[in-house]
Amino acid sequence: MINHKYLSIIAMTALLTACGGGGDGDTTTTGISTDNSPSEEESSSSSNSTSMLVDTSGGVANIPATVGSSATSMSSMVVPDSFSYNPNVQQSFVVDVSGYAASNATITLYRNFSANNDGSYSADYNSRLVAAQLINGQGTVDIVNTTSQYYLLAEVWFDDGTTPIQKRIPNTETSWIW
Repeated sequence: MINHKYLSIIAMTALLTACGGGGDGDTTTTGISTDNSPSEEESSSSSNSTSMLVDTSGGVANIPATVGSSATSMSSMVVPDSFSYNPNVQQSFVVDVSGYAASNATITLYRNFSANNDGSYSADYNSRLVAAQLINGQGTVDIVNTTSQYYLLAEVWFDDGTTPIQKRIPNTETSWIW
């Protein structure tokens, strides 16, 4: 008959071996900026193996100020009539990159991305918002976005092999003409 002490040791060894000591090495971190600098969320980003040309002509996002309240209970809180409880906004984004390359292309918009040391960006490909075709470098992208998404990343890949381009798009822009 096996001693309970040895059975416990064998069970613990099997359990620890089965756990394997961790995952595949990927970690997920989400950071949100609280100042008026770009609010880019970092999350298990894949870096691009192809060099990207980055359009740096973007503006600054409209980040609303934090509103304080002196209300001490829900019943004493006053909400302005103009306040919208809907966090979603419909947006149309006009793209014209025919000045750079006039071939057909695909544009993809991402919610989450991180800045690289060389000035380019790495998209979190799991955060893709939309992908659309650009005919001769032109098109319109219709999206449903949230009011708290201050920046998006746009990547354009050309059918003729022209170097792909990126642009960080603030929520104040409705077009990208380059």
